[in-house]
Amino acid sequence: MKAMADSRHITVAPGSERSVLASDMVVIGELGFVSGLRAVDLANDRTPIPERVEAQTQKIFANLDQILQAAGIEHRQLAFVRIYLVDFERLLERVNKAYLKCLGEVPLPARTIVGVSNITRGALLEMDFVVRIGA
Repeated sequence: MKAMADSRHITVAPGSERSVLASDMVVIGELGFVSGLRAVDLANDRTPIPERVEAQTQKIFANLDQILQAAGIEHRQLAFVRIYLVDFERLLERVNKAYLKCLGEVPLPARTIVGVSNITRGALLEMDFVVRIGA
């Protein structure tokens, strides 16, 4: 597939199963897009996913940090987060606490949470991110 002229495609683990289907991040102009990030090992999709939603949230943010580091971008540059959450009513408060802990002392990005019925491999949540480049 041909890349757009002004885009940059970042893959943390080239050759992994994930890298065959998508880039970890696509940077277009002043924005970077990370989509469908789950609590998997970026180099090995078959590694077990943590059971608790708090651990999954932490792993997603650890994966995000790996991707951002590869792109030379900092966590504080987050502009938008979309969370897809299974069992919304039961898990929302727990996800919110883990989310805030993972973000730390950065300006809060805009955020949407969507309740879903199922996520691949039985994960409890999945996230999309948009980051500002050069901010």
